[in-house]
Amino acid sequence: MAKAAPPAATMHCPYCGNECPSLVRVCPHCDVRLDSVRCVRCYSLQAPGEFSCARCGQRLELEPLFDATDAPCPRCTRPLEIATGQGERVSSPDEERPDPRVHECASCGGLFVSADMLAEILARAQVGGAWPTTEAARGIARLDEVRYLACPLCRRTMNRVNFGKLSGVIVDVCRHHGTWFDAGELTRVVAFAASGGLEKTRAREVEEKAAVRAALSASAKATFGGPVLSSFELRRQSHDEVERWREFLRVLFRS
Repeated sequence: MAKAAPPAATMHCPYCGNECPSLVRVCPHCDVRLDSVRCVRCYSLQAPGEFSCARCGQRLELEPLFDATDAPCPRCTRPLEIATGQGERVSSPDEERPDPRVHECASCGGLFVSADMLAEILARAQVGGAWPTTEAARGIARLDEVRYLACPLCRRTMNRVNFGKLSGVIVDVCRHHGTWFDAGELTRVVAFAASGGLEKTRAREVEEKAAVRAALSASAKATFGGPVLSSFELRRQSHDEVERWREFLRVLFRS
């Protein structure tokens, strides 16, 4: 059996870069929650990215890397809580385990969803197909104020993105931790996916790439007076051109 490596006294915070004690889950310098994993054998915390415990050699089990429970709501700062009604079935059809990948604000109705959970939600929506849009769904109020929100976990400013480029739903995205949906936005995004919106986005991207290639080809034709050639064709054409000049010079110097 391989000898376990000695435990590290400190680890570096991935956000601010400062050293942190190995037994804490929150960086004492920037107050960011670290994605440490606790060993199920010796209960010591291990640095992010480790696959085995540095203290006892035990293989590390997966646990949620980030938990937004009690993190401040990006919109109103109320502590977030695990959303109810969207968990997984446990031992019986009536028993449900809350999924820690979706958190909600009880005050403003916003939702913070991890990237992997959002992928599952959208996949289910595409399989389920579209549903009729009700007056209640159409009447969801939009927020007129444009504010850049901070991720509830790392406190970094999130990017404002038009979801799927065509949905018209502007969401706030932290590429490390998840997406923030203001009240009603996740419902609109799911409806967009269920009605084939993501397929339309993919088709549009294919069309845009084809248009770019066509524009480049037209530009090359206008510049060089001929079609766009592959690198192999260019090399062959260049070689043929050189040979023609060589033959011309041989004929010239023989006369």
